[in-house]
Amino acid sequence: MSGSSLVTRQVGWLLLSVLSAGSMAFYVATIWSANQTPGFSDLYAGWWGAHELLLHGRDPYSTAVAHEIQTVIYGAPLAPDSQDPTGIGGGFAYPLYAALLLWPSVYLSFAVVQRVFLCVSILGTLLSLAIWLRLMRLVWSPVIWLTAGIFALGSFPVLQGIKLQNPSLLAASCIAIAFFLLSSERLVLAGAMFAIATFKPQFMILLIPWLVVWSAGDWRRRRPIAWGFLATMCLLAAVSEWLLPGWMGSFLKVVRAYRHYTFGHSLLDVWFTPRWGLVMASFVFLAVLVLGGRLRSKAANSPEFLQVTSLVLAATVVVIPTLAPHAQLLLLPGLLCVVRDRTCLSSSGALRRLVLVATWSLLAWPWIAAFGLLLAATHYPTHELLQYWEVPLYTSPLLPLAVLMGLVCLLTARGRKTGDSQLSNPRGTNP
Repeated sequence: MSGSSLVTRQVGWLLLSVLSAGSMAFYVATIWSANQTPGFSDLYAGWWGAHELLLHGRDPYSTAVAHEIQTVIYGAPLAPDSQDPTGIGGGFAYPLYAALLLWPSVYLSFAVVQRVFLCVSILGTLLSLAIWLRLMRLVWSPVIWLTAGIFALGSFPVLQGIKLQNPSLLAASCIAIAFFLLSSERLVLAGAMFAIATFKPQFMILLIPWLVVWSAGDWRRRRPIAWGFLATMCLLAAVSEWLLPGWMGSFLKVVRAYRHYTFGHSLLDVWFTPRWGLVMASFVFLAVLVLGGRLRSKAANSPEFLQVTSLVLAATVVVIPTLAPHAQLLLLPGLLCVVRDRTCLSSSGALRRLVLVATWSLLAWPWIAAFGLLLAATHYPTHELLQYWEVPLYTSPLLPLAVLMGLVCLLTARGRKTGDSQLSNPRGTNP
């Protein structure tokens, strides 16, 4: 491809990213969130719970604090029901040490905290993208990097997270930073950062077992990550217990109410019913660990390790009990793996090519649908378009499964090529 054609293509992708991000921003701001209460914020529950605990010594899991949070977010406390008799759903639903991480913010007004969160979320998302690009050794031109950044910030999961002010954005950034530290051989700091990321515990449900398996692959060299993780967790737990003795029981009680409040079901529950969804989740959990266990000897900066890590994060989105698209921030490394190794997929048989096409189609659909709604808004009043608010989200339950299958195909294709190479050259000598 000539230089002028390459520049034209890159500029074309840049313009497409701007158009896609603008369409999605319009959809999120005017259609998806049209019926949202004015004070709704996922950040407020954590901030107010930390505020009351650290400044006034109140129990953030208490019914009184939960009702105060609900009044600000919904305009009135939630009505109790049989599954949440005290009406604490929608309150402070984090481990107590999440309040410690929010400590500096309790001295600021919530309006200021919201602005800080917006800036930190945008910077954190771009930092995550830069980290995963570096770890995967994807060297792009500034124009392509800018294009990827606009696509990332203009995706529905990121814009939803920003609109809701959901801490998922911060947790995903913490995980990316932890893997950067891990690849840089700063194992103690990496372990500490993984511990901090557990303030969003569902994001770590598969990642921690995978790191245990990987650490066991070379325990003598990798054990500092375990010491960093355990030391940080013990410190956070000890300080939390000192601030609020017996907090764990209260936290688990709130979690049960929170699952009812948020329709806490996984994608597998939706596809296979809750009973069989649990069985399938167990199967996915074991399959990922077995597949990853075969590569546990690989270094943290190796392509194989990053593929398994991406697989683990994609599987996490599939099995955790939430349908919220902002959790799909964990799919970012998996999508970058598919981008990097798309040639391998496209040249490895019809099934793998189908998975590749399905992944790109499912990824592109929300932007296509959002652009369609933007065009429709030029001819119809916005309120007439609200009935179509779900259209851009039709592919949301399918994308994590497609990414997961794509990563499985990549790992099996890589394993087959490695095995063929060893069979044709068993002594490892040059042919």
